[in-house]
Amino acid sequence: MTGNLQATAPLVDGATLSDQVTEVLRHNVVNGVWSVGDVLPSETALASDFDVSRTVIREAVSRLKAEGMLSSRQGRGAFVASDRPRQGFAIPERDMESQRKLEQILELRMGLEIEAAAIAAARATPEAREEIQRAAAAYDQSNKIGGPAVAAGVSADLGFHRAVCEATGNSYYLSLFNYLVASLRETMLAGRLQALKRGGESRDAIQEHYDIAASIAQGDAERARQRMRDHLQMSSGRLLAQLKTEDGLAE
Repeated sequence: MTGNLQATAPLVDGATLSDQVTEVLRHNVVNGVWSVGDVLPSETALASDFDVSRTVIREAVSRLKAEGMLSSRQGRGAFVASDRPRQGFAIPERDMESQRKLEQILELRMGLEIEAAAIAAARATPEAREEIQRAAAAYDQSNKIGGPAVAAGVSADLGFHRAVCEATGNSYYLSLFNYLVASLRETMLAGRLQALKRGGESRDAIQEHYDIAASIAQGDAERARQRMRDHLQMSSGRLLAQLKTEDGLAE
């Protein structure tokens, strides 16, 4: 990580690379380093500046798009749309501590991503299909690294699902996904820590990602829809079971 990241905004201990880059970019916009209408440096330039992967930059930019602070146009790249986060639909942080509320949030995520998988199968470009395949492989690889990379594993998981939403070609799917997973990230981290205590993520979860990717690559919308439904039902069940083991959820 370069000095720019440390100097531009205060960081929270234990924050992921995506969290840190997001905070710096947000800080730069709010404090006028970049003004409304300014075009941000390219993904490649930002990745070099922060000494992180382009995937990390893409995730940070996507979060700020979901907040309404950044936007993008074909051929122009990302630019500053507003110097303040957009106010509107919100999930209170305390809701993540309630089992009933968490179940409802996971249900909302299912409704979004099941249809996104079907649309991606129908619309995805060859490049988007390849990105989904790469994201599935990255998730698989993240599960071979072990304990020190818990946050990286969650990022790889979310990176796969983000690639599916992006492949729809509908920016609203991506924006809503980014908002939901920003709320779910800490809960997913806690669940993954519990999974590691029992030997790591199951091979079932890894295979489910490959199955979704294959269905989208084949252009089979109905199969992609069913594979995503099966996966999210299973992953939601695994997450809730892991958090119950941790005894961290209220009714």
